Amino acid sequence: MNKLIYSFFIPVLLLALFSGCGKKNESAAGSGINYTAYYFHPTARCESCINLESFLKELIEKKYAPKGFVFREVNIEDKENAHYRKDYSLKFSSVIISKTENGKETNWVNLDSVWSYTEKKEDFFRYSEREIDNFIETKK
Repeated sequence: MNKLIYSFFIPVLLLALFSGCGKKNESAAGSGINYTAYYFHPTARCESCINLESFLKELIEKKYAPKGFVFREVNIEDKENAHYRKDYSLKFSSVIISKTENGKETNWVNLDSVWSYTEKKEDFFRYSEREIDNFIETKK
């Protein structure tokens, strides 16, 4: 009986957990285009780093999530995330905007001036919106 339960419920549970993993962003429904706003950071973070994450998360959730953007916070000191350092030439905490088409990354940009705005949320929003909108428009 236990084998029957495990053979039925484990696959159902896994299907339920991963059923949303392959969904396309709503803004690009049918096109296979997706955008991710990554905030990369080490384990230890200062107040500016925490502000940066908070500002970016708020901006993506308020303005870009309805357009299909996803926000991801990634600790680059975790072993499974170490490849990002090489993938994006990361030296320290960074904001990367990535475009994927049909599951393959086709372009990305590092918003390297975000550090100028870690104490000024509205300025951070203006800078980031300009950079993200430009990236979306010029990288189509």
